[in-house]
Amino acid sequence: MLRRIVLSFGLLLGLGLGAQGTDRPAPPPTPAEKELQAPLTLEDGKPTPGQAPESAPSGLRAFGSLVLVLGLAGGSLWALRKYGRGRLPGGGGGKLRVEETLALGDRRFVSILEAEGERFLIGLTPQGISLISRLDPGDRGEPDSFDEALSRQVDLGRPVPVKEMEALLKQGGGGQ
Repeated sequence: MLRRIVLSFGLLLGLGLGAQGTDRPAPPPTPAEKELQAPLTLEDGKPTPGQAPESAPSGLRAFGSLVLVLGLAGGSLWALRKYGRGRLPGGGGGKLRVEETLALGDRRFVSILEAEGERFLIGLTPQGISLISRLDPGDRGEPDSFDEALSRQVDLGRPVPVKEMEALLKQGGGGQ
């Protein structure tokens, strides 16, 4: 492992020094290049600001940037392994899980939520969250269990107006 790291470091160092090039003086500019580098005077009579001479790319600077980026990537990977996905913000915990969600339209949803071994059918609207029903622990079934649980609570054979669905969700018991 140490041999691989030393070999990689040597290869990167060699590439960085090779990219630096030689320190030969630049050839004198041609008359056309001199004309292009001269400040341009526009119709308003104000000269354009002169351009600062650009420095040659440095191999040492490129190598330093590479080491910095690789260090940041390695540090991020280390933090992810040490603290795990569950402890990072937005990673979620292990006690609360959304099993399935069904969109009803107009930013309204029905979801099965599992919390510490118990399952709940909840309704989500822009105004709030309502408990529709507590599901039996043995009612896991096939993937159709969400559809079955929903059909027990809401008659899907007929269209439900938005006001009526809101009333069902506000009741908290889903009409039980």
